[in-house]
Order: sequence, then C-alpha cells, then structure tokens
Amino acid sequence: MSSIYVCQDSQDWILKILGEDILKGFEKLGWTCHSGRYAGYDGEDVALHMWWRTAQPYKAARCNAVFITHTDDMYKENDLVRMKDDFDAYFCMSEEDGRFLVELGYDPAKVFGFALPVRNHYVRPLQIGIFSRCYSDKRKNEDWLVNYCASHPDASLVNFVFIGAGWARVVESLSALGCSFSWHDISRKLPYEYFHQQLLLKDLDYYLYMGMDGGAMGTYDAYAMGVPLFVTDDGYHKEIPDQEYGYVDYDSFSSQLDEIIARQRHRIDFFSSHDVDHYVARVAAVLDPSAGPEQAAPHSQKNSSSLPSGAAVRCGNAPSEQPAPDPAGSVLEKRRKGYFNSLRRFNRQFEMAWKRLINRIRFRRAH
Repeated sequence: MSSIYVCQDSQDWILKILGEDILKGFEKLGWTCHSGRYAGYDGEDVALHMWWRTAQPYKAARCNAVFITHTDDMYKENDLVRMKDDFDAYFCMSEEDGRFLVELGYDPAKVFGFALPVRNHYVRPLQIGIFSRCYSDKRKNEDWLVNYCASHPDASLVNFVFIGAGWARVVESLSALGCSFSWHDISRKLPYEYFHQQLLLKDLDYYLYMGMDGGAMGTYDAYAMGVPLFVTDDGYHKEIPDQEYGYVDYDSFSSQLDEIIARQRHRIDFFSSHDVDHYVARVAAVLDPSAGPEQAAPHSQKNSSSLPSGAAVRCGNAPSEQPAPDPAGSVLEKRRKGYFNSLRRFNRQFEMAWKRLINRIRFRRAH
C-alpha cells in the first residue's frame, strides 16, 4: 500500500491534530497522503476515519480503518456494537479501550489499543536542593553527593540546587563530572534574605540534607513549603511526620537516590517512546507491515506464544484468538458502572436545580 486518505469529518481539536500528525508521519514514510471530509476520498489504498460516529467505509479502499475514542455512555456502546464488523482495523486510545471493544464482541485481530501519543516536547528537569551552609570540615557529608555523581551517569538528569555559602568545592566537582547545578549564595546583608531563601525551596522536587549533626532548620523550611524530604534519619528530623525518605549512611543514601532518579528516567523514556513518530510507525505497521520495523501486535496476539514475535497485521488479516482476561476485571462492567454513576449524578443535579427553581418561583409569588 502506498496511499492513505485521512477522513476528517469532525473539527474536534484532538482528533484533528492527531489526524494531521498521522498524515505528516505517513508522508515521512513515503506514502501519498491526502485528508479532508468524507466526499474528498479519491481512491487511496487506505482510508483512516478519525470520527467513528459518522464513519462509513469506502468500498474502493483496500483497507478501511477507524479511530475510536470517547466511548463514555451506553448510547455510544450500542453504536459501537452495530459497527463491529464494518471496518478492517480499529484503533483505540489504550489497551484498556481495546479490551473494551473485544468484550463488546469485536474480532481481537482487528483491534489495536495504542496509547494516545504525547505532544509534550519538554520534560521538566528533576530539582533536588539543600538549604544550608557548607563547612570545610565536611560535616554535611557533601562528598556523598560528589561520589554518587561520579559513579552514576543518570545523575546528569538532576539539577542540584545549593542555597547557602561554602559550596564552591562541591559545585566545581559536579561541573567537572558534567552534572547540572544552581548555587544561590545569598548575602546576609540582603533585606529579607532568609525569607528570600525560603522561597527558593518551592521549586524543588526534593529537599536534600546529608549531615548527621542533629538536624537542619532548612528541613523544617522545606516541609513548610510542601517539598518532599530526602534527608538523614537523624536528630529532630525523626519528629517530622510523613517523610518520603530517610537514610543513615552512604549506601542507604545512594540506593534511595537511585529510586528518585529512576522515576525521572522513566518519565523521560516514556515521553520519548510515546511521541507522534513512534505512534505513526505503529499505525503504519498495522496498515502495511512493510512501512516500518515497529511491532504492532493486535489483541489476538497478546499473551500468545503460538504466534511469531512482532508479527505485523495488515488491516486485521491475523488469526483470531481471544486475549487473556484482564486481571483487573471486565472493562465493560467497569464502564457500565461509570455510565450509571454519571446518570445518577446528573439526576441528583437536575433534582436540586428543579427544587431551586421552584423555591425561587414561590419566593417571588410571596413577595
């Protein structure tokens, strides 16, 4: 297949932008691409319908695919059931949405639950900071941080923030290791200098204190600002409730910092692997396996050892096999409970609004 028509019968901004992204992605893959309303189709190999409520397959297309979203009430559920045999491939916003369609009776080999691609092009750096003076006798155990950065490459994902005097040796070491830092050396002569330094804490993701010297007042300041604490389990720190982390030596410091930085690594990896280009490559692998190397296993291949690894499907021409049950229970049952809960909330709101209206009418008649 070499041509695709993205049918955009709706101006819904999410679907419109996603349709445009898919079109650009297929152009990069060398496909002939067009988009427009239903009547604009001109014999392209693949028709991808972005608005399922009005989608009608084209008889001339070799493959009719449809994007399904907003399956949030029983009326839409009924519409979905009626169209379950009309298209060659069904793209959903998540694996859970895919299970929902399978529970409605869809052929698992035609259902593809690809997570909606992200549009974020920036992940905020992790900021870990300390509010304390650093002394020449190394009582703050600052070498723990230097040693950690020297042996852990992912320390480069953090911007370390130092608030206080005396950190020159430490920041020079971090700079030599390729780590990022901000150093705020605020003079005591600056009016309201203490409050100014306290305000610097609000942008931190974690407050750091490595000293084993009875505790740090900066820890209180960070706790007051709602900053999660990554401090030694020492002195009056022990009295602070709901501490996220506490350590007593370098090994426990290092292992806990590993956990914190791993979350940032996961965040960065998630956004890089769920961008538009990756999403388009997965869609292309469904519509034409020769379009790219991305795997695009349908729900018929989930948890199946009998099928080849990474086998791609062209518009649902895969053997049908029911997926393993979701350990969280039926998606269909969960969503139907959501329908009824929403209906009950609406009924309560309507009843309250009606009572308010009646009371206003009675009040006006009485006066």
